[in-house]
Amino acid sequence: MTDISHQLHRDAELPDSRISDSQLSDSPVTISSTNSTDGFDWSDEEYKNFSREIQLLKHEYHKSELFSDESLIKLLDDYPRTWLQCYTMGTNPENHNEWTPVHIAESNGTEIMQALKKGRIWINAVNIDKYDKHYGKLIEEMYTKISANCPHIHNLRNAFNALLISSPGIQVYYHLDTDPNMLWHIRGVKKFWVYPARDKRFTPQNYIEEIVAQERHENMPYQSWYDDHAYSVSLEEGQAVSWPQHSPHRVENVTVNVSLTSSYESSESRRLVGVHGANYYFLKKLGIKNRPTNTQGVVPALKSFSYYVCNKLSLLKKGSRTSTYVSDIKVDANSETGLSKMKIASRTAFSYIDE
Repeated sequence: MTDISHQLHRDAELPDSRISDSQLSDSPVTISSTNSTDGFDWSDEEYKNFSREIQLLKHEYHKSELFSDESLIKLLDDYPRTWLQCYTMGTNPENHNEWTPVHIAESNGTEIMQALKKGRIWINAVNIDKYDKHYGKLIEEMYTKISANCPHIHNLRNAFNALLISSPGIQVYYHLDTDPNMLWHIRGVKKFWVYPARDKRFTPQNYIEEIVAQERHENMPYQSWYDDHAYSVSLEEGQAVSWPQHSPHRVENVTVNVSLTSSYESSESRRLVGVHGANYYFLKKLGIKNRPTNTQGVVPALKSFSYYVCNKLSLLKKGSRTSTYVSDIKVDANSETGLSKMKIASRTAFSYIDE
């Protein structure tokens, strides 16, 4: 995707009174004022700006029974444990090293929900669209509609989706995702910050390259002054937030939360990832310090093509983070904190996802 970083007027007014406490600078923001009777019904302008600007949009998915406690408990009962991730964390947003995996495989849906409501637990049910056809149909229709109304995004396709269920007071540390993605908020209230895309003040270029190569975790160093340059909002049910590819973001929960996170691919997004991948594996190895990140033209196309061909042929050595998901903490509905210590640390079930 081409670089779409723009400047915001610091004093720009927001039409939605519920987010009057938002801080705006450095990144473009648009707010949806539409209501939907069919998942979502965005305006032509909102579709035009999708992926190009930070957007606060509306949807109706929060009204679906798919996201009731009863449905979630049934889902968690049988969800593949290699696809069910669980973490706890500290309270300092500047210390992402406290992001800690938690054993969840031995708990059933009722126990998980009980522990979550009184603990500091973040649950990530990955591949939700592949596991359950009802969620899959919802997400397929979602991206079919977006693709049909966003001609500026070429060959758009659904890439990765997860259902997020989390405790009051938890946080998701400052991080960056490789593919373009967005958050569909379903239940609860959460504070959400998005920072300017590919701005070297907040995301050094080598961080993105290392994340693409899986040599670095998505969590990145953060300092509180970054918030002066962020778009922030208290997300409520029925709202979605979208942002340009490679925009760092972080979260703090106010209440129990349920959200859908969805990533997508396009010709533009794949080109951008390919350029960063080529920079890491080819140009960096040659000692080139100023590695171009532009995506337009013959040279970026060749860089991206070379990266994907070599990756397809398994010629690129990728980092591995799953084997480090060792923990001595488990979900425990009988504990006051929803968690308890184990006698021996071991790999979590979800660390075996790629094995």
